[in-house]
Amino acid sequence: MKKAYKILLWIVGIVVAVLLVVSLVAGPVAKGYVNRHGEQLVGRRVEVGHVGVNLFSGRLSVRDLAVYEDDARTLFAGFDTLDLRLHLLQLPFRTVNLRHLTLSGLSATVLQDGDRFNFQSILDHFASDDADKDTTPSRWTLKFYNVHLAHANLRYNDLRSHKELSLPDVNLRVPGFVLGGDEATEGGLNINFDQGGHLSADANYDAASNQYSATIDLSGFSLRNVEGYVKDLVAVDRVEGLLDLHLSASGSHTELLKSRIGATATLSDVDLRHEESPLASLDKLVVKVNNINLDQNIYDIAEVSLDGLSAQYEQWDGYSNLSRLTQPADTTRQADAAAPADTVKPAASPAGKSPMQLHVGTLRVENCALTYIDHTLPDPFRFPITNLKVTANDLTLGGDNQAMLRASLPGGGHLAVRWQGNLDNWKQHQDLFLTIKGLDLKQLSPLTVAYTGQPVEDGVFGLTSHNTIQSSLLDGQNTIDIYNPVVGSRRKDVADAKRLPLKTALYVLKDKDNKIQLDVPVKGNIDSPEFNYMKLLWKTLGNLIVKVATSPARALGNALGMKDADLDFIAIDPAQHGLTSEQYHTLGQLATIASTDSLLRLRLELRMPEATNDTMARAYERRNELVRHYLLEQGLDEAHLEVTTGDPVSGKERTGYAVSSEMILDE
Repeated sequence: MKKAYKILLWIVGIVVAVLLVVSLVAGPVAKGYVNRHGEQLVGRRVEVGHVGVNLFSGRLSVRDLAVYEDDARTLFAGFDTLDLRLHLLQLPFRTVNLRHLTLSGLSATVLQDGDRFNFQSILDHFASDDADKDTTPSRWTLKFYNVHLAHANLRYNDLRSHKELSLPDVNLRVPGFVLGGDEATEGGLNINFDQGGHLSADANYDAASNQYSATIDLSGFSLRNVEGYVKDLVAVDRVEGLLDLHLSASGSHTELLKSRIGATATLSDVDLRHEESPLASLDKLVVKVNNINLDQNIYDIAEVSLDGLSAQYEQWDGYSNLSRLTQPADTTRQADAAAPADTVKPAASPAGKSPMQLHVGTLRVENCALTYIDHTLPDPFRFPITNLKVTANDLTLGGDNQAMLRASLPGGGHLAVRWQGNLDNWKQHQDLFLTIKGLDLKQLSPLTVAYTGQPVEDGVFGLTSHNTIQSSLLDGQNTIDIYNPVVGSRRKDVADAKRLPLKTALYVLKDKDNKIQLDVPVKGNIDSPEFNYMKLLWKTLGNLIVKVATSPARALGNALGMKDADLDFIAIDPAQHGLTSEQYHTLGQLATIASTDSLLRLRLELRMPEATNDTMARAYERRNELVRHYLLEQGLDEAHLEVTTGDPVSGKERTGYAVSSEMILDE
């Protein structure tokens, strides 16, 4: 018995001695082997400063490891210290139990040149044919505890687009992680970004119930970190702003689409510029999400709040400041765009996909300013809308929604919009009520110059517009209210201007208080390819102007305060010699109207009984000359006047001058 005990002690002693010798020798041997045969191991030059092995505790420590680029001179990746402890006695039972792993001072640089990365040669070194791959499910259990990545420095650089992303301080902790078992897993990640910002993430996974939960907190993240990627999407030269995000997700690991996702995101102090010209700036955007469920297509958003947005839209011939931001499409996209329409098939909706359920509890827009600038007109047009405010509650895709908009317009004007309608099937029902008050008409002068060739010199504009859509049919009622409208002379340098007698129409339409009120209905089918709301509005308004200006008699009576006067006809007794004071006054008013616009010709046609002798015929002709001479003395151009003798009247028909006007189309 004593002999057997001694033999056992000798065996244990020999094993311990062997393990001790191996522990002492394995480290230096491994270090020398790695330094000499690194290229055979990973396909790159490798250097290591220290390797320590302790078979008693299952500990491996490596210090100062460096892996070089293909040129064997430039550092690709390395670390200061790797320290791990492995439970060796569980290896015979197909269990890898890593009790502790710390990797500190990791530094790596990833370079991209087109579709090739600087680690491609390492991947190629370990690549194998598909036939050699073992697809048998692993029966090993992998357990990792106390995993810690400390103070890693990671950098990415795209050599062609010059995009860079630097993560100077990355920290990862995993208290426990098991593959092939039923234990719970948790972990955390912390990252500091080079341009400012901190990310922390925590995740938990219960293998027994297959449930997970995760949270991500991003604070003070500067958009300068992703400036290169934004420049890939749009041609901006400067991207500034801060992003704060809290995101939580939970659900089943095997049914990720059914996860419940909630988030609060805040974007602040945004500044986008192109060639140092401001494109847009933003004080703050807040989005709060109650729940997003991709499987059920649910998007429940508690709040969208936008404050201090400032943006402008500039248009030139053939392009705008927004189209200038778009990068040229690649050849693949150009080929797709050039394909015949019948060869492009829309993507099919997933079978059984639920319709989108969108709900926005509160929509709030405040202190916003939008500016429209048009350089395509003869005179540059700039129209700023300030103090923009939008409020809406409980917005959904189905059913009626309501929203209110208010804003300030140039020259002290105000805009108010009340909307009610359906977002999903918008052609079915819409109700839009819009009012504009106190708008300085001079602000719209570039538009009137482009359309009629005449500038606006004075006036205050108001509009009440109520437009409804029912089953694609538009019914719009517009009431225009203008005080003291004054337009200048027609400009000859404006090509393609509409020939509208605007001056005459304004003179005729103004009442004794220098005000104009017009009702302009607009109707049409919005499904028609030729439907254009503004074209319909201008056409209706233009027709009204021509009608009023070329048939001024009744409207003239209103302008002169003679509500019951009939000025289509100036009555004259056949036996009358000369003209009365009242007739002279009426002719003077007609001359004033006709001289306001060079597009109109005043026409007076004398209608008298059939002349019985030459004496009466000569008397009629003398009266025509008298009328013509008086009107010319009042400043009317001879080319814009026509005084003639018409067909004789009979019976009880009135005698005198029939008054009319017509457009001059040959100027």
